[in-house]
Amino acid sequence: MRDEAKTAAARPAAPTAAAPTAMAPTAMAPAAAGDAAIYCDAVWKLFGPDPEAYLAALDGAVPDAETLRRDGYVSAVRNVTLAIPRGEMLVVMGLSGSGKSTLLRCMARLVEVSAGAVLIEGSPIGALDETALIDLRRRKMGMVFQNFALLPHRTVLENVAFPLEMRGQDRATRAGAAG
Repeated sequence: MRDEAKTAAARPAAPTAAAPTAMAPTAMAPAAAGDAAIYCDAVWKLFGPDPEAYLAALDGAVPDAETLRRDGYVSAVRNVTLAIPRGEMLVVMGLSGSGKSTLLRCMARLVEVSAGAVLIEGSPIGALDETALIDLRRRKMGMVFQNFALLPHRTVLENVAFPLEMRGQDRATRAGAAG
């Protein structure tokens, strides 16, 4: 009996519908997705046992942080919907540990989303095979990770242009694209 109680306590509880808000579809999805260079539609990244099944079982309800915690999950990205137009400068701000880097990693598919979708120029990146994903990262996006990935002997412009240098572009083209 005691072992059964420990096993039951370790297993996450069935999801509870704690909040009345809907997870998907979003009101902004049809128009904004087509116009955006990057579009996130109800993106979630949960850590815990089988987060995809957990979110599917919620049937559109958006649990609050306490419900997620009680059910055995840690929420890194919680129901994010945003549209970023081509040429837009965007700053993702928040407290340490609030999910900023995880959201950016979801946008680049460095980590898989638990639910929702990320579209780059209208194409869902979750459907890309490894070759297409590598090509997308090489040609359409770049990411400078916090502190440790900068080359200290280069200027900011040279750090931004570095991926283009690795692609074989000449100095003038790199400077024009990075500046």
